[in-house]
Amino acid sequence: MSHIEVIARGLCMRGTQVLLCQNVNSGYYYLPGGHVEFEEAASVSLAREMIEEADMEVRVGKCVLVTEGAFATRKRMHHEINLVFLMELDVNVTVQSVEPHIAFDWVDIASLEDLDLRPKAIKNWVMSAPDLSTVEWVSEIHQVD
Repeated sequence: MSHIEVIARGLCMRGTQVLLCQNVNSGYYYLPGGHVEFEEAASVSLAREMIEEADMEVRVGKCVLVTEGAFATRKRMHHEINLVFLMELDVNVTVQSVEPHIAFDWVDIASLEDLDLRPKAIKNWVMSAPDLSTVEWVSEIHQVD
């Protein structure tokens, strides 16, 4: 069955570091968050996911990035819309996963170049020192003329 996945993600900065999730089995990284459930506001989804994955309440700010991408896994094709919100935690808090398949880590932005951070549009955006006062749209879907 084909469908579009909507994912709410959080950009949380601490100095020159960004909070990332890691898929423990596969090794790749991504911004924290998860799927938006039917009739759930995306910002509420992000807050819910942080409670489910880290047993942590966060403050969700404004949306600063929207990305669109498609990719294949062993099981099926995916079409993803990522909504990236500013996210704040209490200062100097340790983020521990309560789910065994993911881990949280503070990563210096300068080291992202060599990291498998997905999707690539988000990786490139974070590395570009983006203007967080605006919302940016990035599509990795190739347009057909």
